[in-house]
Amino acid sequence: FTMVNAKIESMRPVIRILSHFATLRNKPTTLLVSTTGDTGPAAVHAVSDVANPLLTIIVHYPHGQISDFQRKQLTTVDSKCVKIVSFEGGGDDMDWPIKKTLLMNSDNDTAGGRTFCGVNSYNIGRPLMQMVHFIWIYLRMVEQLGVEPGDTNFMIDMVLPTGAMGNITGGYMAKQMGVPIGMLCAGVNINGMIQHAAQNMNNACIGNQQISAQFPFKTKQTLLTGL
Repeated sequence: FTMVNAKIESMRPVIRILSHFATLRNKPTTLLVSTTGDTGPAAVHAVSDVANPLLTIIVHYPHGQISDFQRKQLTTVDSKCVKIVSFEGGGDDMDWPIKKTLLMNSDNDTAGGRTFCGVNSYNIGRPLMQMVHFIWIYLRMVEQLGVEPGDTNFMIDMVLPTGAMGNITGGYMAKQMGVPIGMLCAGVNINGMIQHAAQNMNNACIGNQQISAQFPFKTKQTLLTGL
């Protein structure tokens, strides 16, 4: 299945849950996103759809490093709850400023009574929702092939595009929970950053768009889950 579909379908329930708690607490919540293509549009449209005045979003993208189609997906949304900002630099350069802002949640005076929340792949809600996709795919496969669900003699290998490894983390979590998934193959582009990170754990960047994230920041969670 495509990365775009995975992003959209995993983002919607996360945004709806955050909207619910913003209303429950009657406290304004601002979502912070750094995007190199797919996460931003998915988050923007999800926030626009819920139309909760207590839930707003600020999306940052590297100028000139996303496609025109992706940029239009961001900038053509007509919603007072959405703000789009471009910045000069690489795809991961906004990670630290966003993390620093999230630390303001512990200081109500600094945050002005507002809650900040990140919804990039490090948000545990994302892989939890994406995990459902892998379970659904497995169930549809065994249904079509006439295989008994749970039969460990029938394993499904899955290949999926990978940027920050959030989606493949969801697949690995499903596998750890007992879904008969065989190999999870991470499809990367020519810059090979996933392979480079796995071999050297070095931070480097070539190329653009989500599949070229400078460092796959779900690597830690995936490795820790396997230990």
